[in-house]
Amino acid sequence: MLYLPPFLLRLPVSCRSVLNAILLLGSFSTGMSSHAAGTGNPLSASITLMISESRDENGVLIPIRPENQAVIHYFEKALNISFQLRRLPLPRITAELQEGENLAFGLSKNSERQKFMQFSEPVFTDIVWIVVREDSKMEFNNLQDLQGKSVGIVRGVRFGDEIERQRNLLFRVEEDTSQLSSRLKKLLSGRMDCFLFNSRTTFAAEVEAELNQYLVNVNMSEINSKPLRIRVLSKPLIADEIHFAAGLRNHEHLLKSINAAIIKGRKSGELPPLLKH
Repeated sequence: MLYLPPFLLRLPVSCRSVLNAILLLGSFSTGMSSHAAGTGNPLSASITLMISESRDENGVLIPIRPENQAVIHYFEKALNISFQLRRLPLPRITAELQEGENLAFGLSKNSERQKFMQFSEPVFTDIVWIVVREDSKMEFNNLQDLQGKSVGIVRGVRFGDEIERQRNLLFRVEEDTSQLSSRLKKLLSGRMDCFLFNSRTTFAAEVEAELNQYLVNVNMSEINSKPLRIRVLSKPLIADEIHFAAGLRNHEHLLKSINAAIIKGRKSGELPPLLKH
């Protein structure tokens, strides 16, 4: 509880409420600043953290991947804060960041986003794999190999500037939901030539086995007794760096603290084990 001198107690209630709020904000700001500087021992703050949602074939929200939960827990411990997680579709997340609201985790950086977002240092790297039907003759060596192809990309997902420049020019974007079963159905039915799939896994064969097992698990591995399988091309599209992000004038001090925690974790070895798949 904040102490007010006696002469301030004679102010109207509304004035005292405003003053209390100002003093409380001031004390919170001071605590966060001293924490960012590595001094003091402020009480843990609660921060809203937006993370992209994914849903299964029944529309049920898929839990955050364990390796991402470990990363989030690392930063909560390192920064002495508590993240209140909000799972939202990616377009909602980018819209809220554009309005200067909240903090997000799991976004890649490009020039368009940098117009209204600020980013932390990279936290980890996702490998963006190209998934095709097993009988497809498609191969990938460079971006020109996507010429004339229909490419499934989850709605709201953005990659590097060069790929963004070629959207609907070199290749046609088939906008997807984040639901994996829906994406696989579109691919296997011939509604697109390929789709892009993010994974921490660095070997195409492992991603391919994972996706083909998923087809079995959700009873999509055959139609009319005809086996259905996918193939993951051996060369990924890109290695995509993943960041925390906030609006341009929001959470500046917190992002600096996150960057400090990234550097500290890299040096101490605490962070890299959390990023192994």
